[in-house]
Amino acid sequence: MLYSLGMLSADDLKILNFEASAPRGVGAKEEAIRATFDIAPVRYYQRLNLIIDTPDAMKLNPTLVSRLRRRAGKID
Repeated sequence: MLYSLGMLSADDLKILNFEASAPRGVGAKEEAIRATFDIAPVRYYQRLNLIIDTPDAMKLNPTLVSRLRRRAGKID
């Protein structure tokens, strides 16, 4: 999916909401990703990394997105 300014899909919002309450353990989180989204964790993280680069995601939940960007090494 290509992203442009002003576009967060319903799936994008679901991913951000999931991140806000996702299990902390890696194994448990990967299992929850598969069960919730029916995609491989690698695909989930690829999409999440695109989402957290959008201005709309930052506007929606700046605390969460900032934390995710720091974790991904995207904050200066």
